[in-house]
Amino acid sequence: MNDPVGLIRRMLTSGKKAAPFTLWLTGISILATPIDWLLQRFETKTRAKVSGQTAGPHIFICGPARSGTTLVYQVLANNLDVAYVRNFTVAFSRSPVLISRFLTRKSADHKAQEYENYYGKTAGMQSPSEANHLWNQWVDVDTSDFRTVLSPEGASNMADFFNSFSASENKPTLSKNNNANAFAEIVSESLENAYFICMKRETRYLAQSLLQARIEINGNVAQSYGVTNTSIDADETGPVDQVLEQIDYLNNLADAQQRRVGEDRFWIVDYEDFCNNPAALLQRVNTEILGNSDKDARFSVQDIKHNNRCTNAEIFNQIESTLAER
Repeated sequence: MNDPVGLIRRMLTSGKKAAPFTLWLTGISILATPIDWLLQRFETKTRAKVSGQTAGPHIFICGPARSGTTLVYQVLANNLDVAYVRNFTVAFSRSPVLISRFLTRKSADHKAQEYENYYGKTAGMQSPSEANHLWNQWVDVDTSDFRTVLSPEGASNMADFFNSFSASENKPTLSKNNNANAFAEIVSESLENAYFICMKRETRYLAQSLLQARIEINGNVAQSYGVTNTSIDADETGPVDQVLEQIDYLNNLADAQQRRVGEDRFWIVDYEDFCNNPAALLQRVNTEILGNSDKDARFSVQDIKHNNRCTNAEIFNQIESTLAER
């Protein structure tokens, strides 16, 4: 990120509630650090008490940035009886299991929730968090500075958290990490009952959104956003070619992970199909992962209007022209 001051300005003027909330929450987390340090000792005791208890299954939502992962995370969290990391844990990254016991609240009217987010960030203390404050403790950076390297130690710590969290809440867990499509196989080896929902999105619109993220988040259209193929020299091509290659790489990566983990545990889901019928995915998760026998269960969730539209004519025309030449 080349323009942190500009990013803050863009966040404050974005019109998205999650953007200023994220800035506010960052400040709160700094103030809460001494308390978090004190609670860390009790976190260890809490995890020890639930060690060995039944845990899982564990559902991980992953896929390319800007492919609808946060939307799916929000809808599943809002409609299924699962435990998920909430935004208030950002202030308690050393004691997330313990603090979740004290602060987690059920929504009084969860069906009315708005599915809004700002580049993966949601608004509200009880809203689902992408939990980078936890994943960053387990996953190391690759040569592009994105966290895609899960070491054996990191995998062990990750598995300990999710098993402890599940046992403490007495529920299956639901989480989101876009980059997990790069290390799903390692997660599956560490957690026997881990399942993955990997999102895909129509290439033209995903490419447009990735380029827009470069501009809005990085402040530089030439700087990559999201997991990329670190084995190639992206500097030799322009931004449009770069994001199209990035999408091809991530689609191939998803296919490879599905072969390694298995189609029964690694699902590839189209963003457009999900928006057209979100209840279908809810039903599938409810029966095939959560093991609920009521195959006729009905989820009162409406179809969702997807964001596949031209938002920048110049960029979109460049994408279509490049695709036509391929």
